[in-house]
Amino acid sequence: MEKILFRTSGGRIRKKELGLGHVFRCINLGYQLKSHQIQFLIEDYGSVSPLLHEHGFKKIFNLIPGISINDDIKKTVAHILKNKITILIVDKYGLTNLYVKTLKKIVRVVVISDLKNIEYDSDLVINGFIGFNNKIKTNKFKIKCLLGPKYQILNQQYAKKQHYKKKYDLLITVGGFDANNLLEIILKKISKYEKKIKIKIILGHATKNKSIISKFVTKSNEITIINKTNNMKKEISSTKFGICAGGITTYEFAALHIPFAIVCQYKHQIFTANEWHKRKIAKNLGFIQKEPKKIDLFLNHLMQNKIILNHSNLVDGLGSKRVAMEILHLTKN
Repeated sequence: MEKILFRTSGGRIRKKELGLGHVFRCINLGYQLKSHQIQFLIEDYGSVSPLLHEHGFKKIFNLIPGISINDDIKKTVAHILKNKITILIVDKYGLTNLYVKTLKKIVRVVVISDLKNIEYDSDLVINGFIGFNNKIKTNKFKIKCLLGPKYQILNQQYAKKQHYKKKYDLLITVGGFDANNLLEIILKKISKYEKKIKIKIILGHATKNKSIISKFVTKSNEITIINKTNNMKKEISSTKFGICAGGITTYEFAALHIPFAIVCQYKHQIFTANEWHKRKIAKNLGFIQKEPKKIDLFLNHLMQNKIILNHSNLVDGLGSKRVAMEILHLTKN
């Protein structure tokens, strides 16, 4: 039995462009590794510890949010030695190669990264970015890299074939934290269509139900709102179309062949949105807080059935299982 430590960060913080995507990937991978001893070492900017407890992970240790790299290394090394950790899985904002190289001296290190970032001197690099073709290659440090949406770390539910009745015309979710109040912008635009379509909104674990959102909902019988869900697959499968932020949820919609549009929370999400748009799998609406008219145009086209998008087989829901097998294989070398 391996002793596995996840080092991650997340929560309510706008300036670091940080939500709960890193945390959810670790949770998804943690499910696949549940037969081993799992611990989490986290920077919690809000909602992370409760979320981990909710998903059955009890051994949670906290670092000060925004900890310096040097202090992070010292405390992480101390934790690894004290708890005899055998595998360190790092999925966090602002990861440096100094951190990776230092930790690699005492433990096997797996890096989960985003966009085109693969140049880490670890023992294994995982990057499920849609901008990569599905492949295995080595980086400049001769480290094995698992690349492409085939290796995107989704909840194990996405590997199962299930059918759900379509209860809604449109599902709206902008991730674990609505950092830029995108839901309010969308609701204001959607109010004139609410009697024509059934809408469901998922606020996210770290998003507060503001009075302005509640006001919209109480006025309409066609809008359903929930704070969170532990079965996003069911929610996505039960809709005909989706609007989501440019994070992990895009891969979840693609895995279920549900057409979707992307509203970007942060600058880095525009790269993901562009890749989905280029493949005609999703509509990229960009930063609607700067160009709200894009939502108007999209909704008009949606109502007129003018939006035609491709189905994709790039994401099959087996990524977390593939990644877990590769990680455990490290211990045999």
